[in-house]
Amino acid sequence: MTALAVVASIRVMQTGDPRPSTDPEAVFEIRVGVYCTEAQARKLVDDIQLMLCPDPWHDGPCPIPWTTAHWDLDEAEAADRYSVLMEQVRVEQG
Repeated sequence: MTALAVVASIRVMQTGDPRPSTDPEAVFEIRVGVYCTEAQARKLVDDIQLMLCPDPWHDGPCPIPWTTAHWDLDEAEAADRYSVLMEQVRVEQG
């Protein structure tokens, strides 16, 4: 696997606030921008899922509900949402 360029952020979904909530049961979004191939992205999602639920075949629901998703961004979306990441890619990969 080639080196990945990554940017990550977290926010409280109910308020959109990027600061951590003191409520222990808030819904958080952890967004990770990664410059990689689709195969690498799918592998990364699989690895994250195993971190969230190390035993995917357990009985019943997970103690902490979670979900993952991944999608492609076109060049304009990537530049808008992950400008620092795209600059990192430009500098490191030319």
